[in-house]
Amino acid sequence: MNTIPVLQLADIEEDRPMPSVNHSIVSQNLGGLLYAYRDKLSTHQQLSLNLDGWQSIPDLCIYRRADMPRDWINDQNECTRCPSLIIEVLSPYQNMLPLIDKCRDYLKHGVQACWVVLPLAHTIMVLPAKGPSRSMSEGCLSDDSLGIEIDIADVFL
Repeated sequence: MNTIPVLQLADIEEDRPMPSVNHSIVSQNLGGLLYAYRDKLSTHQQLSLNLDGWQSIPDLCIYRRADMPRDWINDQNECTRCPSLIIEVLSPYQNMLPLIDKCRDYLKHGVQACWVVLPLAHTIMVLPAKGPSRSMSEGCLSDDSLGIEIDIADVFL
């Protein structure tokens, strides 16, 4: 009989993805909503980034389509191009402060904005590179620089 190791709370690393049902639903819904913009944006889930030597794997990366051309012959294990938008989904055993610090690092490396999605609160925090942060739990969330708009209720269906 094979045994499956049980992960203890003390063994959880903050930077490690912590998949859960709600996390996967929210990630999938966001990917689906952003698919409507596929003519101008390229959305990637769990893409390994290396931004000037700083490595990370965000939940979603959004690039302008022109900044991320398709190359089906020469695939890459890690991407060095800076995305325009990063979306991180708070996982059940993840602490908020390390996730916010991670977003600050993305912004320092040239990302224009980070969205932090809080599934339990049905809220999305927007952390732009310039300007004030904001939180939204209803209505439409728009990013004028990318020309996108999503209904927050659709993220949490």
